[in-house]
Amino acid sequence: MDNIVKKAMQATLYLVVVCLFVWALFPKWSLVASGVILGSAASAVNALLLRRKIEYLGHIATGVGKKRLGIGLGSRVSMILLVVMIAYRFPLHFNLIATLVACFFVQYFVWASALVNSIRNTRRKE
Repeated sequence: MDNIVKKAMQATLYLVVVCLFVWALFPKWSLVASGVILGSAASAVNALLLRRKIEYLGHIATGVGKKRLGIGLGSRVSMILLVVMIAYRFPLHFNLIATLVACFFVQYFVWASALVNSIRNTRRKE
């Protein structure tokens, strides 16, 4: 799990760097690039929150951790809502559609990486 999340964070960093270049070199696409940067930042934060929650559940399952209440899904949803509200409030700086699409970049990347790893592992066993 840590390996997949690490790859997703690296891919997010590369996406942000590419968007910074697009933002600087192509003024026509600067709104889309800034929206992707904003959305991918929220996606990365959500992935880190989810990873922390999964590690916590693993500690509880092994009996090491103590069960406590948290807001879990609420914190991740509120992060997306905050980013969407920022993009909606400042339409001259961020593209709303690009922000919404980028909000789920890390989750889609993790899903695709897990799928590729699963296919590789089944081919190795054959």
